[in-house]
Amino acid sequence: MTMIAFVGGGTLGPVTPLLAVARVISRQDRKMRFVWFGTPDGPEKAVVGAEGYTFVAIPVAKLSRNLGLELFSFPFDLLRAHREARRVLLQYRPSIIVGAGGFTQVPVMREASKLGIPCAIHQLDVVPGLSNRLVAKQCQSVTTSFTYTHSPFGRVSFTNIATPVRFSSSNLPSREDACQHFGFDPKMPVVLVVGGGTGAQAINRAISESLDQWMRFTQILHVTGKGKAETSVVQNASYVQIEFLDAEGMSMAYGAADVVVTRAGIGALSEMASLSKVAVIVPIPDNQQEANARAFFEGKAGVYVEQSQEKFSAKLIHTVKQLLVDKKYSSQMSETVHVFFPTDDGSALAERILKLIS
Repeated sequence: MTMIAFVGGGTLGPVTPLLAVARVISRQDRKMRFVWFGTPDGPEKAVVGAEGYTFVAIPVAKLSRNLGLELFSFPFDLLRAHREARRVLLQYRPSIIVGAGGFTQVPVMREASKLGIPCAIHQLDVVPGLSNRLVAKQCQSVTTSFTYTHSPFGRVSFTNIATPVRFSSSNLPSREDACQHFGFDPKMPVVLVVGGGTGAQAINRAISESLDQWMRFTQILHVTGKGKAETSVVQNASYVQIEFLDAEGMSMAYGAADVVVTRAGIGALSEMASLSKVAVIVPIPDNQQEANARAFFEGKAGVYVEQSQEKFSAKLIHTVKQLLVDKKYSSQMSETVHVFFPTDDGSALAERILKLIS
């Protein structure tokens, strides 16, 4: 029996693209088995479990930038992570390890390399993450979502491919059905606000503090993230607040949305590109997401709003309103984003993975 191990978590950024790949492989080979190595407390466990895949938690060993207890405990955390990674690799004996970033993959891939198990990584963000750079030499396949003049992994070569995405326009519900699902009026605009699998408190606050202003021109579907719902906000026919949506729920949400306010993780941005959605991108400050947002903005594939700027809430309202009013501008952006950032259902990466284990 052939088994593929996917690794990644902490956020859904590296998770949803790999789930798309798993679906493609599963359709091609019904006998293929999957196991997912993720974080103990991340949102990926529920998402992976919903797909019916085995989930195994690996202790997280992430090097802290701050001088504190986490820094001193790092060597011990790393040793524990390596030991657990080796144990589960010997238990499941996968034919390949596939990751797309996140520190969970580092001990897993390094131990896999010692055991002679091939590894493959995909680089999603513009700026290569440390976790991918740490394991690139152990990998038989390195692919990227963006193109580079020189390899961002030193002497390790890479191939630029379409980014795997779980959604396509062909499998979205009609806008009318999607609006009715959430109780919205299909004749009125809908703004989807989503901060990723772990939510975005700053965006949540910007919406809740100015909700009366938002309600003057749009309906809002607000996905806050688990445990981050604004309990003081009263929901009504024009404002629906939900902590988390599974894949089916997100499909409905995208089907209803005219504009999406989103973080700048490539998991989210690739979905904007695949679905030709108009996006207002709010990256996490001082994070690799800022480079992603700039790339989309410079490519005229999205609007970039800085969370740290003064009057962030007012700027967000102004930007969204402009996109809803200026139909020509929005239409051009929806066409551009689809061309600017190529996506597929995971077939390109799936093909490379299957070649490595054939």
